[in-house]
Amino acid sequence: MPPAIFERQRDQRDPSSSPAVLTAILDAAAGWPLPAVLTAASALLIVESGSLVGILLPGTTLLVALGLWTLTVPGALALAVVASAAATVTGAHLGWLRGRSGAPVGGTHGRLGRVTDGPVRQASRWLAERGPAATAMLLACGHWAAAARPVLPRVAGAAGVPYRTVGPVLVLSGSGWATTLVLLGNRVGAFVVTTAAWVPLLLVALLVVAMVIRSRTR
Repeated sequence: MPPAIFERQRDQRDPSSSPAVLTAILDAAAGWPLPAVLTAASALLIVESGSLVGILLPGTTLLVALGLWTLTVPGALALAVVASAAATVTGAHLGWLRGRSGAPVGGTHGRLGRVTDGPVRQASRWLAERGPAATAMLLACGHWAAAARPVLPRVAGAAGVPYRTVGPVLVLSGSGWATTLVLLGNRVGAFVVTTAAWVPLLLVALLVVAMVIRSRTR
């Protein structure tokens, strides 16, 4: 990683902020070969979007860091986009299959599973009452919000949402999310995880509110 890139990140760093995590990821991957970086990033993205543990993982920051890292490796940008898109889509599918299989909706991750099981079951019952178009829109927006990304596919599976609705949405939204963040990381870096990080959360919140209002006015 060129010193100039590191210095730009350190100048913006707050010890408790996303740029600090971003810099830590870049420092760790600086000396790794291309296959190792893509394999590690893919594994983390599968867990981040396919397991409730993913709520605790910095998926957005990871993709931005991956985009920045590609500046140091000629020809790596296209490979990073393909690998990250495939990984997050795979994770989302695993989450849907987990919910579809009838496994504990909140997962089996100890305290995290116990805390999330009730709310996830309630969300599954609520989602089961929505139409295909509303469900598809919520899933599409949800992949762009950190807290919703590992949860909504699992909720959709538990709600019995069929693959013909879920599959295309997960592929398109997941690929779009990963591609956008890697490319933005390659161009504008830490801005994505500081100034713009709240936008997807706001969009998902507005969508849920609109769906609730619509259901109550019928």
